[in-house]
Amino acid sequence: MRDDFDNIRAERETPYRTAANPSSNQHAGLWKQIAIGIVVGHLSLGLMGAVVWMVAAQVLVGDLQINAPWRPNAGT
Repeated sequence: MRDDFDNIRAERETPYRTAANPSSNQHAGLWKQIAIGIVVGHLSLGLMGAVVWMVAAQVLVGDLQINAPWRPNAGT
């Protein structure tokens, strides 16, 4: 016997909102997301810049010695 699955429908509740509602603004909260992105991006770039400056200061102030191969040793 052959089964007929063409007329099977799932029971669904009515949708909370209709998809074709032209009165609702799709981009209502977009400015908040953009503002949060700007703030988070600025903070992360500032933090990375601070880390780079700290590393550069350690390299410049620390005991970093660079020996050039073409220059003879001044101490010996």
